[in-house]
Amino acid sequence: MVTGFLRRNFYHLLFWTVYFLFWTGYIMYSFDASFLWALLITTTYFFAEAGTFYIYLYWLMPRLFVTRRYFAFAGSLIAVFLAGAIVTTFCLAPVLQYITDEQLPGIRIMLLYNVLANFYTLFLLIALKTIKDKIQGDRKTQLLEKEQTENELRFLRSQMNPHFLFNAINSIYILIRKNPEVAASTLARFADMLRYQLYECNTEEIAIEKEVAYLNNYIAMEKLRKGNTVTTHYEVDEQVNNFSIVPLVIIPFVENAFKHVSAFRDKANRIGITLTYEAPLFKLYVENTVDDNITEAEDKTYGGIGLENVKRRLELLYKSRHQLNIHNTGSKYEVTLIVQIL
Repeated sequence: MVTGFLRRNFYHLLFWTVYFLFWTGYIMYSFDASFLWALLITTTYFFAEAGTFYIYLYWLMPRLFVTRRYFAFAGSLIAVFLAGAIVTTFCLAPVLQYITDEQLPGIRIMLLYNVLANFYTLFLLIALKTIKDKIQGDRKTQLLEKEQTENELRFLRSQMNPHFLFNAINSIYILIRKNPEVAASTLARFADMLRYQLYECNTEEIAIEKEVAYLNNYIAMEKLRKGNTVTTHYEVDEQVNNFSIVPLVIIPFVENAFKHVSAFRDKANRIGITLTYEAPLFKLYVENTVDDNITEAEDKTYGGIGLENVKRRLELLYKSRHQLNIHNTGSKYEVTLIVQIL
């Protein structure tokens, strides 16, 4: 209990300890007073000034100022100021007269001095309290923002998994009907991909080599599913290694390309995927042909939940360190993602 009190009021106790040490030493030096007399004078000022501050902090502010009773607040604060100054003046006048041979100023001058001393101390304490509350408020805001960001990222990742599962299971289902043996090997690939998502993607960043391996499996599955109807050009520059990236930010753009690639019977349907790295910039370029006769409603939903999620994840995790350009010409859909690697 005592430990909790000390922890909660540490800065208050620190301030008043410094207050007592400074003013007691100052009075001993200025008035050539003994330690006990100096301590008595300091204690008298302490009760007046601390009393004014804590009445302001715990009574006047919450009961009058916060409730917008401003005139009552101002009047009460002035009354507390005057009461503290009057008590201090009449208590200390005989003490100061006793310990010094010098002529003391009149009661009015001493009263004015004590009002000003009370005001300066209150002003300093309010300033320190405001700074302390600001620091604590900023720290709390940062923690809340971090927690909100982490919760949002977990939510976005949980949304990505069903999207991936739907596409992958649908691909395997089609392969089972066409070629059971190929479907079996594809199912093994699918198991590796699931293992990657479930056990290796729960970190902020992951080695680019693992992300590329995941991408390799996905593209291999999609090429089997699409067959000869789509020509896929996939290239990974040899420099794409030895750095880390946020997991699962590449695959949604590739999924998007396979999902929305054109299905022409009389001309080529193409998908192009290129990964390059020139320190410190990692670049992903994805393009796919699209049907320029796509309906307006379909065009509005083009991209799906996976693409929208990855955009949000990029904003949360890379902020100003990434550039995403998406361009739809009507016949070709292009995505360029550039990420600055630290």
